[in-house]
Amino acid sequence: MNLIVIVFIASIIMDLIGEYPSVIHPVVWIGRTINFFDKKYIRKGGIDIFYGTVFSILTITIFLTPLIYLECIQFNIYLKIIMDVYIFKSTFSIGSLYRHVKSCYTDDERSLRQNVSKIVGRKTENLDKGHLYSAAIESSAESITDSISGPMFYFLIFGIPGAFFYRIINTLDSMIGYKNERYFYFGKFAARLDDVMNFIPARLTSLLFFPFSFHRVKDSLAKYRKIKINGMYTMAPMAAILQRTLEKIGYYRVDYGPLPGKNDLLRALRITVIISYTIVIITGVMIYVLNLPWWCKAL
Repeated sequence: MNLIVIVFIASIIMDLIGEYPSVIHPVVWIGRTINFFDKKYIRKGGIDIFYGTVFSILTITIFLTPLIYLECIQFNIYLKIIMDVYIFKSTFSIGSLYRHVKSCYTDDERSLRQNVSKIVGRKTENLDKGHLYSAAIESSAESITDSISGPMFYFLIFGIPGAFFYRIINTLDSMIGYKNERYFYFGKFAARLDDVMNFIPARLTSLLFFPFSFHRVKDSLAKYRKIKINGMYTMAPMAAILQRTLEKIGYYRVDYGPLPGKNDLLRALRITVIISYTIVIITGVMIYVLNLPWWCKAL
């Protein structure tokens, strides 16, 4: 069996088992590095675009260069499999996504508010239940691209370095890619690079919603897809299938009647899991049948 097939299957099994402890999780260390330098840097205004760009490129270089080097050299096959599984598993997460969203399946407003705050960037203190469930469903839908289809797409093209490159950029965007006073200039490069990286994966992912309700998804994409350059390609179809409104107050509203309730969250989670594992199956078939990614053909 091709080594990359072994790595792929083992990584999926690892994801089913659970996430790495924070102390050894590569993405946690990326986040800590970003946070360390972000806190040290004193904002200077418009020039922050330049410093933010340099900072983002340096972060990518620091974490990606050693991986590319290790992928290009020959060493013990068993150690290589362990290393590849360790890195590749860190680039995607179905199990963690499921667990975090499932934690929001509760009637207790205090627990709901606390759990939603862990998966979205917006402030949850003053949100009612409907908007809390909406935030969780929005996160679930958008994370299909961020946590599954994005890493898998770049893995198919550039192998594990491609998936890891995507994860670094996605982490940068999630930490400094905000349109607020602190990050408007400093995080602009990271945010735009993340938009570029997600452009194709988001649109491919939207196709997987069509079997649930072809006409609803088609009409929803036609009406709402331009609100967010990538995010609406999964959020708008999800809202249409559920026939529930998804709203981030002051930013966007995908209008399909009432706001979601607890049971709508569970329906959204089921759709997310079905689509996520469909992506896994498609990726596995492409690896096996088409001998992808090209990066790994020499293994």
